[in-house]
Amino acid sequence: MRWKLLAVLAAAAAIGGGGAALATHTVVDPSTVPTGFLAAHNFVGRVPVSSFVRSVQPDGADLFIQHVRLEANTATGWHTHPGLALVVIARGSLTYEDAMANTCRRVTYGEGEGFADPGFGHVHRAIAGPSRTDFYVVYVLPTGTPNHVISADPPPECL
Repeated sequence: MRWKLLAVLAAAAAIGGGGAALATHTVVDPSTVPTGFLAAHNFVGRVPVSSFVRSVQPDGADLFIQHVRLEANTATGWHTHPGLALVVIARGSLTYEDAMANTCRRVTYGEGEGFADPGFGHVHRAIAGPSRTDFYVVYVLPTGTPNHVISADPPPECL
């Protein structure tokens, strides 16, 4: 399973390095990005296969690759994704906060670790650790998806 995930991430990086993205999003000039792996041998546990199935249609899927940098102790807003998101932490640590089994769950990941967010309405946020955090997200979305993030209210368990 691990080699399959790495193959998906490698393919995503190759496509992203070619500059593939939707015109409505900021795209980094690939000539300014050093070649090589952005993240390698990062373990991402519990990848929801059902989210792959929902994201990838017979005519394919849209792929977004994003480098996110959060300053120390900064949180993203509460949100969901219209498909699967695979996250790997390249620097610092990141706490993933969501609701699970009627409680607010907080799981912290460090450099070289990652997680999968199933998307499709699963509301969560990310919080940087005590130092700046850099992480990469590979979004696998249904074809024609206009955006990779959908703002949402926090789950009641996390108020």
